[in-house]
Amino acid sequence: MTFTVHCGDFASEEDEDDTWEVEGFSTLATAQEYARRFIRAQIEDLRDEAETSAALKEIYLMWGEYAAAEDFDSAAWVDYCIAHPASRKAETDYDALDPNP
Repeated sequence: MTFTVHCGDFASEEDEDDTWEVEGFSTLATAQEYARRFIRAQIEDLRDEAETSAALKEIYLMWGEYAAAEDFDSAAWVDYCIAHPASRKAETDYDALDPNP
C-alpha cells in the first residue's frame, strides 16, 4: 500500500489543471511530513509580503499552494507555521521526501 498527498493552488482551486497528486509514499507518516514541509515552504515564501500574522494567513489562503494527506490537520498546521517561522532548511525541504524525484 502506498499513500498520496493531494496538492493544489488556492488561487485557482476550481481549476483541475492546478491540482496534482504526489503518489508513492511508503508510509502515511512520510506523506504527512511531505504535506507539512510543503505548506511550511509556501508560508515561508509569502512571509515577507505580510505585515501581520492575520495578513500572512489571508495571503496564503488566497495565493498559496496547499497539500493534504490522510489524517493530517492542515488548518491547524497553517496556524502553527504562521506563529512559528521555520528555523532550518529541512523544515521546508519537501523535495527531499518526494518518492518520485
